[in-house]
Amino acid sequence: MKTLAIRDSYQSGYVNMAVDLCAMKLVRSGEAKAIFRTYLWKPHCLSIGRFQNPEKEVNTARLIADGYDIVRRPTGGRAVWHGHELTYSVVASEDHPLVCGSISESLEKVASLLVKGLEQSGVPAALNNRTRELAKTGREFNPCFTSHGRSEIMTPDGRKIVGSAQARSHGVFIEHGSILFTNQQIKAVDYLPDAASSALKAKMKEILLGSVGTVLEYNPELTPGLLAENLHDQFALCVAEKPTPFLSSDLPDLEEAVYERRRIIES
Repeated sequence: MKTLAIRDSYQSGYVNMAVDLCAMKLVRSGEAKAIFRTYLWKPHCLSIGRFQNPEKEVNTARLIADGYDIVRRPTGGRAVWHGHELTYSVVASEDHPLVCGSISESLEKVASLLVKGLEQSGVPAALNNRTRELAKTGREFNPCFTSHGRSEIMTPDGRKIVGSAQARSHGVFIEHGSILFTNQQIKAVDYLPDAASSALKAKMKEILLGSVGTVLEYNPELTPGLLAENLHDQFALCVAEKPTPFLSSDLPDLEEAVYERRRIIES
């Protein structure tokens, strides 16, 4: 079994989530033992968690009419706006040393890799040591970045700089997350459904403007490409081997997975 590295550029939300699902399938089949991937989004996209109902969380018609994508993730969690960021995913067998153990242990292991990659890129970061829920009301409409989970990655002054989510399925682990270059998370509030009041939307925006950090605040010269390179370097150190480069377009069943991601939203 090989350890693989995938470096994707800009792709649609449907393709990005389909690739992560196909990576899980490749690990499940035994053809790969671990896959580290970095990727970007075009057009900008709102992703929702595995258990969220798009009709209750998003004004989908208006979002699509404005030229954006919406896609369901294979992981849980809440809505995330994907714009000016670098996204990563880690897919591995559940017993792989990089991700094995309890949920908290696997969170800390992957977060350690990310923190080292950020620090190598000139961005100070630290693990959050307690869970914080910043929005007490309207909980069903809270985007991902209105909460700070334990072992999520924060700026030195306590703002969330990486939003991540995990899942386990049939012996395969996946974590993917957004490393923000600029704070566009208030866009998620712009597309909340009509049931969300103006006052609630204003409160959500206030929280998101004050609780989110970005990498460009600490290193204005950093590019997604350089950060991706540093993260891949840290992944290689963590697994103590040089991963084999791999093209996401070569993943089996990718076309079918893209269709399935579209169908979930459009049906």
